[in-house]
Amino acid sequence: MATKQGPERLAAFTDAIVAIAITLLILPLVDAASDDINSGSTFAEFFGEHWGQLGSFLISFAVIARLWIGHHRIFEHLRTYSPRILTLTILWSLTVVIMPLPTAMTANFAVEPAVIGFYIATMGMSSLMLTLLVVVIRGSENENPDDRLPLSVLASSAGTTVLFFIAGIVGVLFPVVNYYALFILVLSWPVSAIFGRVLRLRAPEAESRVPRHGA
Repeated sequence: MATKQGPERLAAFTDAIVAIAITLLILPLVDAASDDINSGSTFAEFFGEHWGQLGSFLISFAVIARLWIGHHRIFEHLRTYSPRILTLTILWSLTVVIMPLPTAMTANFAVEPAVIGFYIATMGMSSLMLTLLVVVIRGSENENPDDRLPLSVLASSAGTTVLFFIAGIVGVLFPVVNYYALFILVLSWPVSAIFGRVLRLRAPEAESRVPRHGA
């Protein structure tokens, strides 16, 4: 059953988690800069030595920011929340909290399948939690009846999730590709368009269906 509480407090909770996780991403570089300053390294030497770490930071920052935008977009259509929505939101928050760990590993460990898989799988699980949130919310009593979640949101989230897991498989099976497999996400728009078309064909009444209860 849905709670009588609005989603504002839950959204504020996730916003705080995302802000902390993004901040934690940069801390290893701050520590490295302090060590290099003490050892007399120059600006150019610092970036020459830590370019891989900087790249990992930027990728993870961009991914977390994109996932947060997706989460924010979903919550804009939420009137109340249920235990299932709360559980999925907490699980999504867990993937965001974990993200700084594989980010640090990619910068400091050798390029190996386990690290690549951990890094990309964390992103994929985060995207999957968002997709499940959309599935649970659409058509439920928790959804704002005056501002329903468009089918395009489900298509976009599902398409992105599939691409993350494809990237993970490619990165693990072909170490020479490694983290560059994430560039497959540039296909997110056409893949989402295909998903949207399939969903509309399978459920033409999806945009106007009667809300279901007990989400």
